[in-house]
Amino acid sequence: MVSDWEQENKVVMTKLPRDEFVKFKDICEKEDKTVNKKIRELINQEINKTHGVSVNGTKKKFFIPSENKIVEMMEVEEDG
Repeated sequence: MVSDWEQENKVVMTKLPRDEFVKFKDICEKEDKTVNKKIRELINQEINKTHGVSVNGTKKKFFIPSENKIVEMMEVEEDG
């Protein structure tokens, strides 16, 4: 049986030459981010560049009883 997490999330992997990984890890450490967090950030930037707009806000989780699941939503403030 496939879990809800597996249906809604996918894993992305790549192989890097050692020198590229060392440089990337150094960037992550300088920004005080994990490798995973930095990769997600870069993917989101690329997606937003061509498929949307960048949104700053607070990510919050909500439980929807009728669907018996938790969803994440971004709470943003309107400009104005």
